[in-house]
Amino acid sequence: GAAMLGMRGAARRFPRRGLSSSAVTQLLHRSRIPTLHFQDSLPRMPVPALEQTLERFIYFAQPLVDDDELLLAQRAAHAFARHEGPALQAALIVEDKIGYTSYISRPWFEMYLRDRSPLLLNFNPQLTFQDEPSAPSQTNRAARLCHSAGLFLKTLEAGVLEPDIFHTVPSRSKHPLWPEVMRCLPRSVAFYGAAATGAYALDMSQYANLFRSTRVPMPGRDELRTVADSRHVVVQRGGAIWTVDLFDKAGNTVPAAQLQGAFNAIVASPGMAASAPGVGYLTALPRDEWAGLRSSLAAADPSNAAALRAIDEAVFAVCLDDSAPEELGHVNRTMLHGKGTDRWLDKSFQLIVTANAKAAINFEHSWGDGVAVLRFANEIFDHSIAMPTTEPAAPAASPPGELRFVLPPPLAGAVADAGSRFEATIRGTQLATVMRDDFTTSSLKRGGVSPDGMMQMSFQLAMAKLRGLTVSTYESASTAAFKHGRTETIRSATPESKAFTDAFLDTRASPQRRAALMRAAVRNHTRVTRDAMTGNGMDRHLFVLAQRAWAEGLSPALFETAAYRKLSNITISTSTLSSHALANGGFGPFHPDCFAIGYAIRPDVSGAQACAVAPLHPKPVTHHAPAAPAYCTRARSQMHGCGGVRCCVSGAV
Repeated sequence: GAAMLGMRGAARRFPRRGLSSSAVTQLLHRSRIPTLHFQDSLPRMPVPALEQTLERFIYFAQPLVDDDELLLAQRAAHAFARHEGPALQAALIVEDKIGYTSYISRPWFEMYLRDRSPLLLNFNPQLTFQDEPSAPSQTNRAARLCHSAGLFLKTLEAGVLEPDIFHTVPSRSKHPLWPEVMRCLPRSVAFYGAAATGAYALDMSQYANLFRSTRVPMPGRDELRTVADSRHVVVQRGGAIWTVDLFDKAGNTVPAAQLQGAFNAIVASPGMAASAPGVGYLTALPRDEWAGLRSSLAAADPSNAAALRAIDEAVFAVCLDDSAPEELGHVNRTMLHGKGTDRWLDKSFQLIVTANAKAAINFEHSWGDGVAVLRFANEIFDHSIAMPTTEPAAPAASPPGELRFVLPPPLAGAVADAGSRFEATIRGTQLATVMRDDFTTSSLKRGGVSPDGMMQMSFQLAMAKLRGLTVSTYESASTAAFKHGRTETIRSATPESKAFTDAFLDTRASPQRRAALMRAAVRNHTRVTRDAMTGNGMDRHLFVLAQRAWAEGLSPALFETAAYRKLSNITISTSTLSSHALANGGFGPFHPDCFAIGYAIRPDVSGAQACAVAPLHPKPVTHHAPAAPAYCTRARSQMHGCGGVRCCVSGAV
């Protein structure tokens, strides 16, 4: 049933809705190539050779360990290659051949759903949209974004959303005749026909869990539940939650003016919002604790069970946040966690719009990754900004319905306690932001270096100056080029990056030597990135082998080494998404020694936000006045100091 939809979501087909002539106006566009045309011919993600993965394990461990630890790692890798490894690899290859999927898909779902950590900061990232120059009202922007999201869903369900394709030769694959040729190819070979022209279709299975989907807390393992049909969104304001119809009874997307009318009615009910219990706090608790409280909540009163069902089945969640953040750090905090009372972190995604009309998507991560969310964000941003912002609101065809929760004293106490713990968690973090106009894609490309590689090396140099060492670093790479691909780790900390940072810390090193080592490190980062994106990374393969070993009661020495522990303890966790629709994005640290860095680099500006757990005795932090602790401020100054890297690029050109 619904409990298994998260695991079978990769195989689900979207409900197909017939298209009448009037329904065409309910679409964002109408692709000549069916949405899932390439899905049956996507290449399978390769299982890397065991020897290759072990070689890379040693290579990436080198800058993190001392000589003795490296020797022990080499011995353990050699033993693993001779003893447990071959049998585990053989079993993985046999299992991989059974179904048309990727070897990482099911274990990765399981990893997410079995993790008992809170979703708050640990899993849910945020993507903040660009501001609109027209300065619309909160409810107007929310209505247009929701209407555009409804059209996106209609286009997806109709099977006419343009397939996700990476175009390497646009002069060929964006020619008007190209779609006509591709749509005539059998689905069983369509991918290869497109690839022959330099166009590479991407996996779109994650879209099946984008809408009408919720991660439901359960003891030991959560469930992804996705319903086939629902018409409403849930709208959160303060601690209160309402339902608002996004589709009418005929299945058409409700006009933006009527959605705005419904949102206006909600915003005009401040007393109701203030007096609501704020049950959303519970979604920020550890998963087993929330699972137990959710069961108690549903059993306490029939209205509670009905409210939970309405939230679970909603197309998505909307947050009409009553704050008006302006400063970049405040904006990031609002979109990442807000005040907690008006968030429901279990939903597949929440569309957040503030009182000053800033907007973002906060999404639960188990069901999917950045590629699907970014495509969705781009589409609804483009469509919504093309809609009029001056159209007057109209009365909603059906008024918003408030969801009522009845809380006996023990549950009311649990909500209050969850709120206090939420506040303590947020007070225990610090966030710093940086923006530069002299560290850009334009300037770096003129210098002949990769912008992303340079950003990653700037983080390596900041950490080397901050702590005097190289630490395990994660950058997210998408493997959507393969059937049911997820992500792979781009390891930015390498022997080459360490040589680069050592040279920059060595006052005796010449500018020429620094420049040469910097360029070598950046070139190497490009190679590591390419390997990760083409299924030749190390981390996911090692993860699956370790899971299989432990499931069989084995304890290979490889997974007990200091090298494995240090590689697994990610200290710098980074992610970037390039999009005209986004102003910034970010996520939280998932352990006390982690710097979570969301960054972007564009032709005219670069920027990053670093979020970390605060020192033991931080200065007070509020939602309205985030302050960077000493070490975050110092790290930020080192990012500023990486202008020296820019100067070195210029001097080397």
